[in-house]
Amino acid sequence: MDAGEDFRRGKAPIIGFLAARFDEAYQNAVWSGARKEAERLGAAIVFYGGQRIGSPIGFEALDNIAFNLAERNRLAGLIVMSNVIGTYISNEELQQFVHRFGRSPVVSIGIEIPRLPSVCVEASGGMRSIAEHLVRSHGRRRFLFLAGPRGHPESEAREEEFLRSVSGLAPSSGVVRVVHGVFQDEDAYEKVSRFLDSGAEVDAIVAANDLMAVGAMRALAERGFDVPRDVSVTGFDDTDDSRFTVPPLTTVRQPTPELGRLAVRLVASRIGLAPDEPEVSRPSVTFVVRESCGCPYAPELDDVPLPDEGRTDDRARGEDPLVSLSEDVNREIRAGRNPAALRRRLFEPETRESALLVIAEGESRFMATQWRAAEQRVAVLRDIEASLVASFGIEDILGEIARGARDLGISGCWLSLFESKGASHEWSKLILAADADATRILAPYGLRFRTAELVPGGLPSRWGAYVCEPLRFGDDPLGYLLCTADSKDRRLYEAFRDQVSSALKGAMLMAAERDREKKLERMVRERTLELSYANSRLTDEMAGRRQLERELLSVSNQIMSKIGQDIHDHLCQDIAGLGLMAAILEGRLRRSGDESAAESAATIARAAGETAALAKGIARGLYPAELEARGIVSAVESLVQSSRERCSAALRLEATKGFRVRDSEKALHIYRIIQEALGNAVKHSMATEIRVGLYMDRETVTVEVSDDGVGIPAEADGDGGMGLQILKYRASVIGGELRIRSKERGTIVSCRVPR
Repeated sequence: MDAGEDFRRGKAPIIGFLAARFDEAYQNAVWSGARKEAERLGAAIVFYGGQRIGSPIGFEALDNIAFNLAERNRLAGLIVMSNVIGTYISNEELQQFVHRFGRSPVVSIGIEIPRLPSVCVEASGGMRSIAEHLVRSHGRRRFLFLAGPRGHPESEAREEEFLRSVSGLAPSSGVVRVVHGVFQDEDAYEKVSRFLDSGAEVDAIVAANDLMAVGAMRALAERGFDVPRDVSVTGFDDTDDSRFTVPPLTTVRQPTPELGRLAVRLVASRIGLAPDEPEVSRPSVTFVVRESCGCPYAPELDDVPLPDEGRTDDRARGEDPLVSLSEDVNREIRAGRNPAALRRRLFEPETRESALLVIAEGESRFMATQWRAAEQRVAVLRDIEASLVASFGIEDILGEIARGARDLGISGCWLSLFESKGASHEWSKLILAADADATRILAPYGLRFRTAELVPGGLPSRWGAYVCEPLRFGDDPLGYLLCTADSKDRRLYEAFRDQVSSALKGAMLMAAERDREKKLERMVRERTLELSYANSRLTDEMAGRRQLERELLSVSNQIMSKIGQDIHDHLCQDIAGLGLMAAILEGRLRRSGDESAAESAATIARAAGETAALAKGIARGLYPAELEARGIVSAVESLVQSSRERCSAALRLEATKGFRVRDSEKALHIYRIIQEALGNAVKHSMATEIRVGLYMDRETVTVEVSDDGVGIPAEADGDGGMGLQILKYRASVIGGELRIRSKERGTIVSCRVPR
């Protein structure tokens, strides 16, 4: 269903109002006129807070989600303040942008766009009046003109008219310097500061809008220039703030509320809500003289005087006109309006001065009331900020947002988040709906709806004007905050929006962090279970492997012992028998006189003896019988003795008195460690001395083989060869610690085992 169908079904049509800043005085004044006219015609109106397209200012240069919202929402018509949002772009680019919204009637304010209805001020004569007044009334000749961006139609028209007027008024001595800016007070302050610091002389600064005039006055004041005695300053627009500058600003008044009113009527005429209006409306401007040009204070006589509104017969009724005026002043203040407008009444000459004093006193009270209200709103914003900072859960934050909106005088607010981060934002989720009657917090899941509706089911008919502020953190679009436009302070909406954006982003980051932590915890639990299972399997496998290795080592020991016993008991005996038989044969051959054969038999007998001795040594290495019979010390002594027969190095044995190992398996492994280490030293060390040590204390047994040989070569470091691997494994089987150390000359192999 489109916006036209909504209207035909009896729903209030929705008019969009696209501008840059709700808190800027000029734009807010135009909005105020548009709002009043929309309410009069029975239409709803929504202010979309966007930014200026193509702005070089950092935060304004970000993608503008307000434009996307206005384009996507179902609107009966759209009013675009082209002169504001088009500050930095060409007319062609502005036309392309505005025609994006062609599905509904679009009205342009400030710049005339082909094929679109437009409301443009007939500004001719405004800058001419300023030039004539400054030259003829105040004798100014050296001008600084603060222009807007190059190519901006309104700015160029004002600049051209002023230059032409000055040239005609003071052709010989008038000097005009032009500085281009961006229609902002801070930018004007910086540019005027640089201009003054350069030493350039000036006696009048003419700004293309009031904001730049305010910035220029601040720069002049900081450098000791008196306005208007030294330098006259004028503006253009006559916003509410220009009346309260110091001194009050001489300016050209645009009928700003009238611009908004005419724009709404143009939209309304296109949707059948009002009579037809011309394609282009051109209200005129008025020159307003105040004190910043150099004139003394005077009532603004340029305003059309108002009748005394029924008070002309006060004397006839016996009432004091000043009392009646005082009541009217109080009535205006209570309604939140500045009583300055009462100056436009017609007063009798004898009471005029007193009447103006009554109004001036009322203006002072009005400003004091406004100041106190502003202070209260600032305090409320601080309280909101503190509450939001102290809240961590999204539900708590939304509750504080609803409470803060009520405290700020906002009757209703709706907070929606975009469902996706793409550019379309077709779907959104409503997470907060709050008004005076109820607060509905729909987080964390929210109520899903099409963004075209602005809020689910469309705007409530209870209110007629809304402010839609996009929520953004950095370059991340979050969603938008829709508020009723009933707060009296135009400045609080953007401040409130910024607080909401920061709080929401913080809550989202914390929620994402909590989700990440939960996910990480779940992954850790799953991984821990996997590791626990793998560790259990590995432990079982290691235990099985160790058991298998023990069994293999036990089988190896049994086989070696069996082979050693067989060699000792059978082979050695058989060889010894062969030697005996060879000796008997030798005797017989000698007795028979066959000496040659006898010598051969003797050689066989000797070889058999030597072979038997060698076999016995091999058997002793494979099966240390002394280990079981006489203990480890005796077995090691026999091992050392047999090694002496094969080694040129001096071998000696050191043993702690009473050294013994009760466990036979442990003793066998210790013996094998000594046997392997001693064998390596005998074969490879080329040592002159080898020492075998058997040491014991209360807790441990230590065996050691050391030599003064060449040491272990570098390629044998690390895991070493098979022999070293076997040594390390035997030590681990009996719970010992094997250490292999190189010294300045030689090697030490030691094994320490608990007793």
